[in-house]
Amino acid sequence: MTNQIKLGLVTDVVPIEEIAEGWDFYEIPNSVHILPMHSEADWAANRDRYRARGVPTPVASHYVSGTNPEFGFGSFASGPSYDREQQLFWASRSFRRMSEIGVKVVGVWGGFFRCPEGYSRAKAFDDATSFCNILADEGDRHGIEIALEPNADPDTLFPSYREGLAFAKSVNRESIKMMVDLNYFIKLNEPFDIIREDPSYCLHVQMAGEGNGHSQTNIEPRTEAYDELFTVLKDIGYHSTVSVAAPWLSSTGSDPINYAYETQTTLKYMQDLRDAHFG
Repeated sequence: MTNQIKLGLVTDVVPIEEIAEGWDFYEIPNSVHILPMHSEADWAANRDRYRARGVPTPVASHYVSGTNPEFGFGSFASGPSYDREQQLFWASRSFRRMSEIGVKVVGVWGGFFRCPEGYSRAKAFDDATSFCNILADEGDRHGIEIALEPNADPDTLFPSYREGLAFAKSVNRESIKMMVDLNYFIKLNEPFDIIREDPSYCLHVQMAGEGNGHSQTNIEPRTEAYDELFTVLKDIGYHSTVSVAAPWLSSTGSDPINYAYETQTTLKYMQDLRDAHFG
């Protein structure tokens, strides 16, 4: 039953040509490789790079990271910088392009949902709902679901998975659901059992890491947390995608990083973890 869980790699910093073979899919970063501000020619070149690898890309992430000046263009899902016209343009191009590369789920980072001091919190939630409706409209058009990703930041509208789940349900759109990100559960010490409250809302799982490579399993694996999370996934009958994101350090001291080695070692760890729980 190991094929119940598909294992993927987030390709935000790893050159796709250097990724070890054997991953079930790639998680393609929207605001890096599907950037709506890029021309159609640039997009076609990125799309064809992925297609040439022959590895599916059913999941996207990095949808307009507004706090990242390199990718965000000052965009936010709520607050005084929420610009509905801007978001309509971004969504129209993003979802059409994501559909061309086979994306079925797009992750939307929680850091994008803000309520600065002096701004009405009720208005911020109205903004966020408006934003999610834009995503849902485009998602429905292209057959793509949206996974909100709480990021443990107390200054955001839904720091925890529990709060994010409540917000997603309040939006009341079939395609607006949730992403489980291991790193942010660890940061908040939030119990994984919250996922059991409504398994239908868990669209995607990301084994993300910060600092010194918490999801780069050959450097500092979070084995206990991985086992706890996979136990919950097994119990709820989860049968979808799990991706790995890491800051990628060299475990051998090589400079530059030997991505083929590091991604192969990480893949083997994740395959063993999957086999232990689903095999």
